[in-house]
Amino acid sequence: MMTHQLVASVVELAAPLADSNVPTGADFKDWVLVIAGNIFIAILVLRSIGHYFKREWGELFGHIAAGVLVGGLIYANNQTINVLKGFWTLVSGGS
Repeated sequence: MMTHQLVASVVELAAPLADSNVPTGADFKDWVLVIAGNIFIAILVLRSIGHYFKREWGELFGHIAAGVLVGGLIYANNQTINVLKGFWTLVSGGS
């Protein structure tokens, strides 16, 4: 098989993927992230209230930090992923 025939067959196979009517599951993924994230944040809030009344400040601040991280991952996941990739690049020294 020649190179141009191979390229033509790959383009032919990839053409249905470019169709905007083909479901990708992105909406379902967003829905699951929001539902699971809201449940997780509700659990963190309830536990944080308990730590506040017991005056367990370290646990309370840990739950607040976890809530901020989870909220960022759920409600701004693309931006958070880009920030984490940039941080990893900075730490690892990669380009």
